[in-house]
Order: sequence, then C-alpha cells, then structure tokens
Amino acid sequence: MNIAKTQNALASCLNDRQHGFREGKSVDTAINKLLSKIKTARRDGKHVLVLSNDIKGAFDNLQHRAILKSLDASVCPSNINRLSHSLLQNRKVTLLTPQGRATKDQKQSCPQGSCSGPALWNLVANEILNQV
Repeated sequence: MNIAKTQNALASCLNDRQHGFREGKSVDTAINKLLSKIKTARRDGKHVLVLSNDIKGAFDNLQHRAILKSLDASVCPSNINRLSHSLLQNRKVTLLTPQGRATKDQKQSCPQGSCSGPALWNLVANEILNQV
C-alpha cells in the first residue's frame, strides 16, 4: 500500500484538531492549541471544561468495518480504497495448537508500528473529531 500517497490524499480531509501522526503536528502543537483556547475563554470570562480520553488498545481494537466505512466516505483514491478493502475483508488467523489447528476470523486490529496503522487510525478518529 502506498502510504505516502494515502496520507497525502487524506490529509486535506482530516479535522484540524487531529494532531496525532500528522506532519507538522505533535503533542506539543495539540497542547499549545489547547492552552491558547483555555486562555482565550478565561479572558472572556467563560467556563472551561477539558475532557481527555486515552483509548486503550486503539490500534489493536480498530474495527475493519470502521476503517472501510471511513475509507468509503473519504477522498482516498479508488485504487487504494479497493486495495484496502481487499486486504481487510475475509481475513483469518490460524494458530497451531497442541489440540490442532485453530482458525478465527480477524475483524479488527491495525498493528501499532505498521506503516498503514497511523493513517488508518487518523481516518477513523476523524469521524469522532468531526462530531465534537
């Protein structure tokens, strides 16, 4: 999968508040943006509420159907979309155990450390950011 091409295609549609795994953005830029918004709100006499959320096992629990739904709704080039569908549909994991072979459908997981993981996570997380 051409990750650079996918990331470039998706970057334009990502919410500006998405700072993870993006060129020119980081934890530092997210914190600076947050502090700026807090200072402005306090200066204007408004109340401030900050909600922080850490999604445990985010990459391990990323559902393939959520990835594919987000890809279908994105500006991702059709060839990359089709390739992603091909890679994520009808996946199976087979383990050899003392009792014999065990096979299970794999409907989730995007390994952290994989090349495509961050781009796919951003795509799905973008939907959440657009709703808040």
